[in-house]
Amino acid sequence: MVMGGELGSIVSDLSELVSEGLGTSSLASGIPSSARVLRADAGGPVELREIACSIEPQCVWSLSEDLRMVARPLGKVVRAGVANVLRVHLASGRQIELSRDQEFRTVTGWIPVRKLEIGQRLAIPRYIPEPTRGSQLADAEIILLAHMIGDGSCVKRQPIRYASIDEQNLAAVTSAATHFGVTAIRDEYPAARCITLRLPAPYRLGHGKRNPIAAWLDELGLFGLRSYEKFVPEVIFGLGNDQVALFLRHLWATDGSVRWDEKGNQGRVYYASTSRRLVDDVAMLLLRLGVHGRIKRVRKADYRDCWFLTIDGVQNQTQFLSVAGVHGARGEAARRVLGELLSLAPNTNVDTIPKEIWVRVREILASQGVTYRAFAAAMNTKFCGSTLWKHSVSRSRLAKVAEVLDDDGLRVLATSDVFWDRVVDIVSAGIREVFTCSVLGAHNLVVDGVVVRKIGQ
Repeated sequence: MVMGGELGSIVSDLSELVSEGLGTSSLASGIPSSARVLRADAGGPVELREIACSIEPQCVWSLSEDLRMVARPLGKVVRAGVANVLRVHLASGRQIELSRDQEFRTVTGWIPVRKLEIGQRLAIPRYIPEPTRGSQLADAEIILLAHMIGDGSCVKRQPIRYASIDEQNLAAVTSAATHFGVTAIRDEYPAARCITLRLPAPYRLGHGKRNPIAAWLDELGLFGLRSYEKFVPEVIFGLGNDQVALFLRHLWATDGSVRWDEKGNQGRVYYASTSRRLVDDVAMLLLRLGVHGRIKRVRKADYRDCWFLTIDGVQNQTQFLSVAGVHGARGEAARRVLGELLSLAPNTNVDTIPKEIWVRVREILASQGVTYRAFAAAMNTKFCGSTLWKHSVSRSRLAKVAEVLDDDGLRVLATSDVFWDRVVDIVSAGIREVFTCSVLGAHNLVVDGVVVRKIGQ
């Protein structure tokens, strides 16, 4: 929410722009104040305007020269004014707004937003390390939080409830509630084919005394939220990977799905929510486990938009189901899917290196005096003329190319922490309040899930 003083500054800036005909020379440059920057110390995404108000030193995740995610100190964050920004949509469903002079990382270097074209591929994190200043929660708190986000109700002036048809989920919530001294009360509704657990306070409520679960959810910012308003609290991002996996295991047991598609001979793994922020948060958490998710909006008349976070591909699904898995009845389906996946060869046509890398390969071949035919023989592949250069290359194949040519630059690309996402649309997003910020030692940071920097840094 924009505060009174900030709103006055924005109105003043907009009035000045209108009086000058919105000339580009009057526009500021930077990152929108509502953009979320990925912190390395606490682990989670935080709005830029919130960081600007903080006096604490903070670290952010940044992409190093060898394409690894590294923690770097965040320098000054300064309000720059207002800017005309572009919204870039990626194939993974991620989207980011930036002024025209910010830059994205491509496989051949940095490119300004204003020169971006549909079809180009940009660097986004493929993996996020554990936070540098990690925290820990009781497992019971993590389990209860996951289930309350998924199937819980904590609306003001109403009893705290949890609803499920899965007996293992009901047992997990019943057990976790005892951590707060709460004894769950079971209500069965045969007509609704659903069982509800009421989670009452273990003492008489009065002035200054609240239900301990309600007070806890309030501290996390979740109390009173509707399903479409929910999000993953910051404390979860600060956990180690084992506890992140525990959270995801129980969250998937609520609004997640895992099944085997016999006709397509593939797994179907997704999480669904009417909260875009929640889905974005879960996608970020998946990166902690090295799992890439794709976000898709599904619209239905007279209903709120629903967001699906899908985990595609043999390798991706295997990683998720092996490291996190799913609790409850869905866990049985998950184990079956994992068994099927282990018998399949990985599909390598998604997590690839852009075809532009072949330009560099041809330069290396020329410098070493190696013919294309000799190169094909060394790669143990059939010589096919220029066809090879027209397609993206898998990580494993590029690793073999790097070995054949003994090139460290290609090795870096084959093993990097980067997923190369494809631009599918670029639209004007209008005028936004923007900030500028500096990152010490690397000059780039992760904004709304995408690696960016200011031009010239």
